Amino acid sequence: MQSREAPSSPTLIGRKPPVHLQVEDLRVQYRVAKGYLIAVDRISFEVSPGQTIGLVGESGCGKSTVGKAILRLLPEDAIVRGKVLLDGDDVLKMSDRELRSIRWTKLALVTQSAMNSLDPVYRIGDQIVESIVAHEDIAKAQAWARAEELFELVGISTERLRDYPHQFSGGMRQRAVIAMALSLNAGLLVADEPTTALDSIMQDQVLSRIRELQDAFHRSMILVTHDIGVVAETCQTVAVMYAGSIIEIGPTAVVLAEPFHPYTMGLRNAFPRIDDERHELISIPGTLPNLINPPQGCRFAGRCPFKTEHCEHVAPPLIQVGEGHRSACHYPERVVEFRARAQERQTWNGTQADIPTPVGAL
Repeated sequence: MQSREAPSSPTLIGRKPPVHLQVEDLRVQYRVAKGYLIAVDRISFEVSPGQTIGLVGESGCGKSTVGKAILRLLPEDAIVRGKVLLDGDDVLKMSDRELRSIRWTKLALVTQSAMNSLDPVYRIGDQIVESIVAHEDIAKAQAWARAEELFELVGISTERLRDYPHQFSGGMRQRAVIAMALSLNAGLLVADEPTTALDSIMQDQVLSRIRELQDAFHRSMILVTHDIGVVAETCQTVAVMYAGSIIEIGPTAVVLAEPFHPYTMGLRNAFPRIDDERHELISIPGTLPNLINPPQGCRFAGRCPFKTEHCEHVAPPLIQVGEGHRSACHYPERVVEFRARAQERQTWNGTQADIPTPVGAL
């Protein structure tokens, strides 16, 4: 059965004040047999009310860990330091009771594993209703009406609310999880690869519906993804992560059009561009460094075609390179040359750029 057309403006989802998130010096470690694995290393960023920020990077860079750290959903063996300020209150210091009061109401999560998010023995509609009545003083009939609206929002027939998770396809389960996350109109939605299981058409529809809800109710979102195309279409700000650190952050249009960090340049090369049919897809050779014993200098130095001896010994700070734009590279003055050379396949095949090490740097 075909799904109904989604409503242009949701009416049953209550209005709430927007939230302001500040992540300061966040660090996440895991104790392992050989020491401590540094999954996230002292990152800071801010999400203003109504803003969407994208955390982008390859698998293993720490972006999903950041999202789960914000909601305090990491395993008990995780060692978390820093601050996660939600409207000035530190989430990392909240009691269990305080934490329950903000989950779903101020902070909500869309996971990339829909099968693990839904209880297989309960109807999906009942699960959404349960999440609503657990946090709001509302009749079940009203909660069910809201669940119907949410299903329309994500493009699923309301009749399917009476089905069980195993009766849904993978893509439909993912959309159901998105509907559940939106059920209480949380001020900040952390979306961890929310459209992974969807085809490109449904992906666009779901992201469009989420943006409509954000615009209507001034919501914020942290979008965790490896897909630069989704970030370009959805996010005002992008933070590029590599090996647990933010190596470039700024307005999405600026960062993707005029990147300052070689890793961002490499990421852009690895994705097709509709506006340039001649654009050649070029992968970044190599793998992430060992996060139990990370390199002393720039963590991307082992894969960077522009590295110098200085890069291997000194970690570059995240410095201002434009309005609201910061990058962690020692050579911002050579960015025009780097961008040009980064578009050549031979640059990433081992041809080293001729960049002198600054006098007195070592």
